[in-house]
Amino acid sequence: MAEIKAFQAIRYSKKSITDFICPPYDVVDSEEKERLRKLSPFNIVNIELSDPGDKNNKYKNAASLFNAWQSEGVLVRDKEISLYFYEQIFEVCGIEMTRKGFFATLRLDEPYSGKGSVKSHEKALARSKTDRLRLLKATKANISPVFCLFEDEKLVITDICRKIAKRVPSATARDKERTFHKLWVVSDEDIIKTVEEYLSDKKIFIAEGHHRYETAWDYSQEIKEKDENYSPEKEYNYVLVYLCPMEDPGISIWPAHRVIKAPTDLESKIEKYFDVHPAKDFHRLSKKEIQPIVIFKDGRYRIFTIKKEAFLKKAMPGKSKAYRNLAVSALHYILMPEIDASEFTYVENDKEAVSLAQKTGRIAVIVPATPVKSLKTVSLNNEMLPQKSTYFYPKLASGIVIASLA
Repeated sequence: MAEIKAFQAIRYSKKSITDFICPPYDVVDSEEKERLRKLSPFNIVNIELSDPGDKNNKYKNAASLFNAWQSEGVLVRDKEISLYFYEQIFEVCGIEMTRKGFFATLRLDEPYSGKGSVKSHEKALARSKTDRLRLLKATKANISPVFCLFEDEKLVITDICRKIAKRVPSATARDKERTFHKLWVVSDEDIIKTVEEYLSDKKIFIAEGHHRYETAWDYSQEIKEKDENYSPEKEYNYVLVYLCPMEDPGISIWPAHRVIKAPTDLESKIEKYFDVHPAKDFHRLSKKEIQPIVIFKDGRYRIFTIKKEAFLKKAMPGKSKAYRNLAVSALHYILMPEIDASEFTYVENDKEAVSLAQKTGRIAVIVPATPVKSLKTVSLNNEMLPQKSTYFYPKLASGIVIASLA
Protein backbone atom coordinates (compact mmCIF):
# COMPACT_ATOMS: atom_id res chain seq x y z
CA MET A 1 0.00 0.00 0.00
CA ALA A 2 1.20 3.51 -0.83
CA GLU A 3 1.18 5.86 2.12
CA ILE A 4 1.20 9.54 1.32
CA LYS A 5 0.57 12.24 3.87
CA ALA A 6 0.14 15.97 4.18
CA PHE A 7 2.95 17.90 5.86
CA GLN A 8 4.06 21.35 6.97
CA ALA A 9 6.20 22.67 4.15
CA ILE A 10 8.97 25.20 4.43
CA ARG A 11 8.33 27.82 1.75
CA TYR A 12 9.37 31.27 0.63
CA SER A 13 7.44 33.92 2.53
CA LYS A 14 6.70 35.96 -0.58
CA LYS A 15 3.86 35.18 -2.98
CA SER A 16 5.88 35.92 -6.13
CA ILE A 17 8.81 33.52 -6.10
CA THR A 18 10.17 33.89 -9.64
CA ASP A 19 13.57 35.02 -8.39
CA PHE A 20 13.88 32.21 -5.85
CA ILE A 21 13.17 28.94 -7.69
CA CYS A 22 15.59 26.99 -9.86
CA PRO A 23 15.51 23.93 -12.15
CA PRO A 24 16.63 20.54 -10.77
CA TYR A 25 20.31 20.67 -9.85
CA ASP A 26 21.37 18.14 -12.50
CA VAL A 27 20.28 20.37 -15.40
CA VAL A 28 21.93 23.54 -14.05
CA ASP A 29 25.32 24.29 -15.62
CA SER A 30 27.77 26.92 -14.38
CA GLU A 31 26.34 29.66 -16.62
CA GLU A 32 22.76 28.99 -15.50
CA LYS A 33 23.88 28.85 -11.87
CA GLU A 34 25.39 32.31 -12.14
CA ARG A 35 22.25 33.68 -13.83
CA LEU A 36 20.07 32.34 -11.03
CA ARG A 37 22.31 33.79 -8.35
CA LYS A 38 22.03 37.22 -9.92
CA LEU A 39 18.23 37.02 -9.61
CA SER A 40 18.44 36.94 -5.81
CA PRO A 41 20.94 36.09 -3.06
CA PHE A 42 18.13 33.89 -1.73
CA ASN A 43 17.70 31.78 -4.87
CA ILE A 44 17.47 28.12 -3.88
CA VAL A 45 20.36 27.27 -6.23
CA ASN A 46 22.63 28.60 -3.48
CA ILE A 47 21.54 25.62 -1.38
CA GLU A 48 21.05 23.01 -4.11
CA LEU A 49 24.46 23.75 -5.63
CA SER A 50 26.22 25.54 -2.80
CA ASP A 51 29.84 26.65 -2.94
CA PRO A 52 32.21 26.27 0.00
CA GLY A 53 32.02 29.10 2.53
CA ASP A 54 35.02 30.70 4.22
CA LYS A 55 35.33 27.90 6.78
CA ASN A 56 32.90 25.20 5.61
CA ASN A 57 32.63 22.69 2.82
CA LYS A 58 29.79 23.26 0.36
CA TYR A 59 27.34 21.01 2.21
CA LYS A 60 27.87 22.71 5.56
CA ASN A 61 27.56 26.03 3.79
CA ALA A 62 24.23 24.92 2.28
CA ALA A 63 22.95 23.99 5.76
CA SER A 64 24.14 27.31 7.15
CA LEU A 65 22.25 29.23 4.47
CA PHE A 66 19.14 27.09 4.93
CA ASN A 67 19.08 27.77 8.67
CA ALA A 68 19.87 31.46 8.27
CA TRP A 69 17.10 32.02 5.73
CA GLN A 70 14.62 30.49 8.16
CA SER A 71 15.87 32.66 11.01
CA GLU A 72 15.58 35.75 8.81
CA GLY A 73 12.04 34.88 7.66
CA VAL A 74 13.01 34.36 4.02
CA LEU A 75 11.78 30.80 4.40
CA VAL A 76 8.83 30.04 6.71
CA ARG A 77 7.35 26.75 7.87
CA ASP A 78 3.59 26.50 7.39
CA LYS A 79 1.61 26.25 10.63
CA GLU A 80 -0.97 23.80 9.29
CA ILE A 81 -0.50 20.33 7.83
CA SER A 82 -1.32 20.68 4.14
CA LEU A 83 -1.18 19.25 0.66
CA TYR A 84 0.36 21.52 -1.95
CA PHE A 85 -1.39 21.53 -5.31
CA TYR A 86 0.83 22.59 -8.19
CA GLU A 87 0.14 23.59 -11.77
CA GLN A 88 2.60 24.23 -14.59
CA ILE A 89 1.41 26.03 -17.72
CA PHE A 90 3.80 25.67 -20.66
CA GLU A 91 4.06 25.37 -24.44
CA VAL A 92 5.13 22.47 -26.63
CA CYS A 93 5.43 23.21 -30.37
CA GLY A 94 3.31 26.35 -29.90
CA ILE A 95 0.50 24.50 -28.11
CA GLU A 96 -0.32 25.55 -24.54
CA MET A 97 -0.48 22.69 -22.05
CA THR A 98 -1.17 22.45 -18.31
CA ARG A 99 0.13 19.76 -15.97
CA LYS A 100 -1.67 19.36 -12.64
CA GLY A 101 -0.65 17.47 -9.52
CA PHE A 102 0.31 17.99 -5.91
CA PHE A 103 3.17 17.76 -3.41
CA ALA A 104 3.01 15.40 -0.45
CA THR A 105 5.38 13.15 1.46
CA LEU A 106 5.56 9.45 0.62
CA ARG A 107 6.58 6.62 2.92
CA LEU A 108 9.77 5.06 1.59
CA ASP A 109 9.90 1.50 0.27
CA GLU A 110 13.19 -0.31 -0.22
CA PRO A 111 14.27 0.49 -3.80
CA TYR A 112 14.18 -2.37 -6.32
CA SER A 113 12.90 -4.90 -3.79
CA GLY A 114 9.91 -5.58 -6.03
CA LYS A 115 7.70 -5.86 -2.96
CA GLY A 116 6.61 -2.30 -2.24
CA SER A 117 4.12 0.04 -3.84
CA VAL A 118 6.80 2.43 -5.17
CA LYS A 119 8.04 1.34 -8.59
CA SER A 120 11.24 2.42 -10.35
CA HIS A 121 12.23 2.14 -13.99
CA GLU A 122 15.85 3.28 -13.80
CA LYS A 123 18.84 2.98 -11.48
CA ALA A 124 20.58 6.11 -10.26
CA LEU A 125 24.22 6.91 -10.97
CA ALA A 126 26.37 6.41 -7.87
CA ARG A 127 28.05 9.81 -8.11
CA SER A 128 24.68 11.61 -8.04
CA LYS A 129 23.61 9.69 -4.94
CA THR A 130 26.79 10.51 -3.02
CA ASP A 131 26.40 14.23 -3.65
CA ARG A 132 22.69 14.31 -2.74
CA LEU A 133 23.23 12.21 0.40
CA ARG A 134 25.82 14.65 1.72
CA LEU A 135 23.46 17.56 1.09
CA LEU A 136 20.58 15.71 2.76
CA LYS A 137 22.66 14.93 5.84
CA ALA A 138 23.71 18.57 6.12
CA THR A 139 20.30 20.22 5.63
CA LYS A 140 18.07 17.43 6.99
CA ALA A 141 15.52 18.44 4.36
CA ASN A 142 14.26 17.47 0.91
CA ILE A 143 15.01 20.63 -1.04
CA SER A 144 13.57 19.24 -4.28
CA PRO A 145 10.93 16.56 -4.94
CA VAL A 146 10.83 13.17 -6.62
CA PHE A 147 8.47 13.27 -9.63
CA CYS A 148 5.94 10.41 -9.42
CA LEU A 149 2.94 9.17 -11.39
CA PHE A 150 -0.13 7.19 -10.35
CA GLU A 151 -3.28 5.88 -12.04
CA ASP A 152 -6.38 8.01 -11.56
CA GLU A 153 -8.93 5.97 -13.51
CA LYS A 154 -11.87 7.49 -11.63
CA LEU A 155 -10.42 11.01 -12.09
CA VAL A 156 -10.83 11.72 -8.37
CA ILE A 157 -7.56 13.65 -8.06
CA THR A 158 -8.02 15.20 -11.48
CA ASP A 159 -11.36 16.69 -10.38
CA ILE A 160 -9.89 17.95 -7.09
CA CYS A 161 -7.02 19.60 -8.96
CA ARG A 162 -9.47 21.27 -11.35
CA LYS A 163 -11.56 22.69 -8.49
CA ILE A 164 -8.57 23.94 -6.53
CA ALA A 165 -7.17 25.67 -9.62
CA LYS A 166 -10.17 28.05 -9.43
CA ARG A 167 -8.85 29.43 -6.13
CA VAL A 168 -6.35 32.26 -5.78
CA PRO A 169 -2.87 30.66 -5.73
CA SER A 170 -0.67 30.91 -2.67
CA ALA A 171 2.49 31.45 -4.76
CA THR A 172 3.37 31.97 -8.42
CA ALA A 173 6.50 32.07 -10.57
CA ARG A 174 7.55 32.26 -14.20
CA ASP A 175 10.86 30.69 -15.20
CA LYS A 176 13.33 31.22 -18.02
CA GLU A 177 11.48 28.74 -20.25
CA ARG A 178 8.31 30.84 -19.77
CA THR A 179 6.65 28.06 -17.76
CA PHE A 180 4.11 29.54 -15.33
CA HIS A 181 4.14 27.87 -11.90
CA LYS A 182 1.14 28.11 -9.55
CA LEU A 183 0.92 26.70 -6.01
CA TRP A 184 -2.07 26.27 -3.72
CA VAL A 185 -1.70 25.43 -0.02
CA VAL A 186 -4.66 23.17 0.91
CA SER A 187 -5.27 22.36 4.56
CA ASP A 188 -8.93 21.27 4.18
CA GLU A 189 -9.18 18.09 6.23
CA ASP A 190 -11.81 16.51 3.95
CA ILE A 191 -9.64 16.99 0.85
CA ILE A 192 -6.55 15.66 2.61
CA LYS A 193 -8.43 12.59 3.84
CA THR A 194 -9.90 11.92 0.38
CA VAL A 195 -6.52 12.18 -1.33
CA GLU A 196 -4.65 10.08 1.22
CA GLU A 197 -7.28 7.31 1.18
CA TYR A 198 -7.63 7.29 -2.61
CA LEU A 199 -3.90 6.78 -3.13
CA SER A 200 -3.57 4.18 -0.37
CA ASP A 201 -4.20 1.27 -2.76
CA LYS A 202 -2.28 2.74 -5.70
CA LYS A 203 1.09 1.93 -7.16
CA ILE A 204 3.43 4.93 -7.30
CA PHE A 205 5.69 5.13 -10.36
CA ILE A 206 8.88 7.18 -10.16
CA ALA A 207 9.10 9.30 -13.29
CA GLU A 208 12.21 11.32 -12.45
CA GLY A 209 14.41 11.63 -9.39
CA HIS A 210 15.48 8.03 -8.81
CA HIS A 211 18.72 9.27 -7.25
CA ARG A 212 16.78 11.47 -4.81
CA TYR A 213 14.54 8.55 -3.87
CA GLU A 214 17.44 6.14 -3.35
CA THR A 215 19.29 8.79 -1.35
CA ALA A 216 16.25 9.33 0.88
CA TRP A 217 16.06 5.58 1.54
CA ASP A 218 19.78 5.34 2.38
CA TYR A 219 19.46 8.32 4.71
CA SER A 220 16.41 6.86 6.47
CA GLN A 221 18.19 3.57 7.12
CA GLU A 222 21.28 5.28 8.46
CA ILE A 223 19.30 7.50 10.84
CA LYS A 224 17.03 4.62 11.90
CA GLU A 225 20.03 2.62 13.14
CA LYS A 226 21.20 5.52 15.32
CA ASP A 227 17.79 6.63 16.60
CA GLU A 228 17.13 5.17 20.07
CA ASN A 229 13.59 6.59 19.94
CA TYR A 230 12.77 5.30 16.48
CA SER A 231 9.19 5.55 15.29
CA PRO A 232 7.89 4.67 11.80
CA GLU A 233 6.07 8.01 11.81
CA LYS A 234 9.25 10.08 11.97
CA GLU A 235 9.75 12.37 9.00
CA TYR A 236 12.94 10.73 7.76
CA ASN A 237 10.88 7.66 6.80
CA TYR A 238 9.23 9.78 4.08
CA VAL A 239 10.38 11.65 1.00
CA LEU A 240 9.02 14.76 -0.69
CA VAL A 241 7.19 13.83 -3.90
CA TYR A 242 5.19 15.50 -6.64
CA LEU A 243 2.30 13.24 -7.65
CA CYS A 244 0.68 13.55 -11.07
CA PRO A 245 -2.10 11.37 -12.56
CA MET A 246 -1.01 9.28 -15.53
CA GLU A 247 -4.21 10.41 -17.25
CA ASP A 248 -3.25 14.09 -17.02
CA PRO A 249 -3.23 15.63 -20.52
CA GLY A 250 -0.30 17.80 -19.52
CA ILE A 251 2.16 14.92 -19.26
CA SER A 252 4.85 15.54 -21.87
CA ILE A 253 7.68 12.99 -22.20
CA TRP A 254 10.58 13.93 -24.42
CA PRO A 255 13.32 11.61 -25.63
CA ALA A 256 16.91 11.95 -24.43
CA HIS A 257 19.09 11.76 -27.54
CA ARG A 258 22.70 10.62 -27.43
CA VAL A 259 25.97 11.90 -28.87
CA ILE A 260 28.92 9.49 -28.96
CA LYS A 261 32.05 8.64 -30.90
CA ALA A 262 31.10 6.10 -33.55
CA PRO A 263 32.09 2.57 -32.50
CA THR A 264 34.40 0.81 -34.94
CA ASP A 265 31.86 -1.98 -35.45
CA LEU A 266 28.87 0.34 -35.96
CA GLU A 267 28.35 -0.35 -39.66
CA SER A 268 28.76 -4.11 -39.31
CA LYS A 269 26.19 -4.14 -36.46
CA ILE A 270 23.78 -2.13 -38.60
CA GLU A 271 24.19 -4.49 -41.55
CA LYS A 272 23.66 -7.57 -39.39
CA TYR A 273 20.72 -6.50 -37.24
CA PHE A 274 18.89 -3.58 -38.87
CA ASP A 275 16.99 -2.57 -41.99
CA VAL A 276 17.86 0.91 -43.25
CA HIS A 277 15.20 3.46 -44.29
CA PRO A 278 15.31 7.03 -45.65
CA ALA A 279 14.88 9.90 -43.19
CA LYS A 280 11.43 10.80 -44.53
CA ASP A 281 10.03 7.55 -43.13
CA PHE A 282 10.72 8.42 -39.48
CA HIS A 283 7.27 9.77 -38.63
CA ARG A 284 5.56 6.69 -40.05
CA LEU A 285 7.97 4.22 -38.44
CA SER A 286 7.86 5.91 -35.03
CA LYS A 287 4.19 4.90 -34.76
CA LYS A 288 5.07 1.21 -35.05
CA GLU A 289 5.11 -1.05 -32.00
CA ILE A 290 8.89 -1.49 -32.25
CA GLN A 291 10.52 1.94 -32.22
CA PRO A 292 13.10 2.96 -34.86
CA ILE A 293 16.55 4.44 -34.21
CA VAL A 294 17.89 7.43 -36.16
CA ILE A 295 21.61 8.06 -36.57
CA PHE A 296 23.19 11.21 -37.94
CA LYS A 297 26.66 10.38 -39.26
CA ASP A 298 28.87 11.94 -41.92
CA GLY A 299 26.30 14.62 -42.72
CA ARG A 300 23.30 12.35 -43.30
CA TYR A 301 20.41 10.78 -41.43
CA ARG A 302 19.57 7.09 -41.57
CA ILE A 303 16.67 5.28 -39.90
CA PHE A 304 17.05 1.75 -38.59
CA THR A 305 14.46 -0.86 -37.66
CA ILE A 306 15.28 -4.28 -36.26
CA LYS A 307 15.29 -7.02 -38.91
CA LYS A 308 13.84 -9.73 -36.68
CA GLU A 309 12.04 -9.54 -33.35
CA ALA A 310 14.05 -12.65 -32.41
CA PHE A 311 17.16 -10.46 -32.21
CA LEU A 312 15.49 -8.41 -29.46
CA LYS A 313 14.42 -11.52 -27.53
CA LYS A 314 17.90 -13.02 -27.69
CA ALA A 315 19.64 -9.79 -26.63
CA MET A 316 17.18 -9.13 -23.78
CA PRO A 317 16.10 -12.49 -22.37
CA GLY A 318 13.49 -12.24 -19.66
CA LYS A 319 12.59 -8.65 -20.54
CA SER A 320 9.01 -7.69 -21.33
CA LYS A 321 7.89 -6.81 -24.84
CA ALA A 322 7.34 -3.22 -23.71
CA TYR A 323 11.00 -3.08 -22.67
CA ARG A 324 12.39 -4.75 -25.80
CA ASN A 325 10.40 -2.58 -28.21
CA LEU A 326 11.94 0.70 -27.05
CA ALA A 327 14.61 2.29 -29.24
CA VAL A 328 16.85 2.93 -26.21
CA SER A 329 16.81 -0.80 -25.44
CA ALA A 330 17.83 -1.81 -28.97
CA LEU A 331 20.51 0.88 -28.87
CA HIS A 332 22.12 -0.27 -25.63
CA TYR A 333 21.65 -4.03 -26.03
CA ILE A 334 22.23 -4.57 -29.75
CA LEU A 335 23.72 -1.58 -31.56
CA MET A 336 26.17 -0.36 -28.90
CA PRO A 337 26.19 -2.89 -26.04
CA GLU A 338 29.83 -2.32 -25.09
CA ILE A 339 29.42 1.42 -24.45
CA ASP A 340 28.68 2.38 -20.86
CA ALA A 341 25.78 4.80 -20.29
CA SER A 342 28.15 7.32 -18.70
CA GLU A 343 30.10 7.68 -21.98
CA PHE A 344 27.16 9.21 -23.86
CA THR A 345 26.37 12.91 -23.92
CA TYR A 346 22.61 13.32 -23.45
CA VAL A 347 20.70 16.06 -25.28
CA GLU A 348 16.91 16.56 -25.26
CA ASN A 349 16.75 18.49 -28.54
CA ASP A 350 17.47 16.56 -31.75
CA LYS A 351 18.84 19.62 -33.58
CA GLU A 352 21.21 20.36 -30.69
CA ALA A 353 22.34 16.73 -30.72
CA VAL A 354 23.15 16.93 -34.43
CA SER A 355 24.92 20.27 -33.99
CA LEU A 356 27.05 18.88 -31.17
CA ALA A 357 27.88 15.80 -33.24
CA GLN A 358 29.00 17.98 -36.15
CA LYS A 359 31.17 20.18 -33.92
CA THR A 360 32.87 17.26 -32.19
CA GLY A 361 33.20 14.78 -35.04
CA ARG A 362 30.89 12.30 -33.32
CA ILE A 363 27.52 10.84 -34.24
CA ALA A 364 24.04 11.72 -32.95
CA VAL A 365 21.60 8.96 -32.00
CA ILE A 366 18.00 10.19 -32.20
CA VAL A 367 15.37 8.11 -30.39
CA PRO A 368 11.58 8.42 -29.99
CA ALA A 369 10.14 9.21 -26.56
CA THR A 370 9.28 6.42 -24.13
CA PRO A 371 5.46 6.16 -23.86
CA VAL A 372 3.84 6.37 -20.42
CA LYS A 373 2.28 2.93 -20.97
CA SER A 374 5.70 1.39 -21.53
CA LEU A 375 7.10 3.07 -18.44
CA LYS A 376 4.23 1.65 -16.38
CA THR A 377 4.69 -1.91 -17.70
CA VAL A 378 8.45 -1.86 -17.23
CA SER A 379 8.09 -0.52 -13.68
CA LEU A 380 5.50 -3.12 -12.70
CA ASN A 381 7.85 -5.85 -13.98
CA ASN A 382 10.69 -4.40 -11.86
CA GLU A 383 12.79 -3.91 -14.99
CA MET A 384 15.42 -1.18 -15.19
CA LEU A 385 15.61 0.80 -18.41
CA PRO A 386 18.92 2.18 -19.71
CA GLN A 387 20.00 5.51 -18.21
CA LYS A 388 18.15 8.59 -19.47
CA SER A 389 15.29 6.73 -21.14
CA THR A 390 12.80 9.47 -20.26
CA TYR A 391 12.83 13.25 -20.06
CA PHE A 392 9.70 14.79 -18.57
CA TYR A 393 9.00 18.37 -19.64
CA PRO A 394 8.78 20.80 -18.01
CA LYS A 395 11.03 20.07 -15.08
CA LEU A 396 9.69 20.55 -11.58
CA ALA A 397 11.02 23.66 -9.89
CA SER A 398 13.19 23.35 -6.81
CA GLY A 399 12.27 25.73 -4.00
CA ILE A 400 8.49 25.61 -4.48
CA VAL A 401 8.11 23.55 -1.30
CA ILE A 402 10.70 22.00 1.04
CA ALA A 403 10.09 19.09 3.42
CA SER A 404 11.98 19.06 6.70
CA LEU A 405 13.15 15.64 7.90
CA ALA A 406 14.23 16.83 11.34
